[in-house]
Amino acid sequence: MNLLLDEMLPSEAARRLRDDFGHDAIHVDERGLRGVEDQQVAQVARTEGRAVVTENIADYAGEVDLVLVCVLKRNLPVGGGQANALAELLDRWISDNPRPYIGQHWPA
Repeated sequence: MNLLLDEMLPSEAARRLRDDFGHDAIHVDERGLRGVEDQQVAQVARTEGRAVVTENIADYAGEVDLVLVCVLKRNLPVGGGQANALAELLDRWISDNPRPYIGQHWPA
C-alpha cells in the first residue's frame, strides 16, 4: 500500500517508511501540497493510488472512494519519537492490511 501523509504528521515518518521499511510513502510537503484543500490531497492520492494518512478525519468525510488511515497524534509519543512511532505503526498496518478496503482504517 502506497501512502500519502497529511501535513499535521511528521514528514520524517514518510522518509523512515521508505528508507527503513521499504514502503512507498510520501508527505504532502514532498508534493507541494502543504496548505491546499483536503479534496486536492485526496485527488492526488487517488491519482497515485495512495492511502491518505491523516488526523483530520472529518475533513475527508465526503471522500467515498479513498483508503483513509486515521491516526491521532495524541496516541503517539511527543517530541522526536513521534515520527519513529508513526512509521512503525504504519509499517505494521501495511503488513496486516495488504489490500485495504475503501474507507476509514484505525491502526492500533
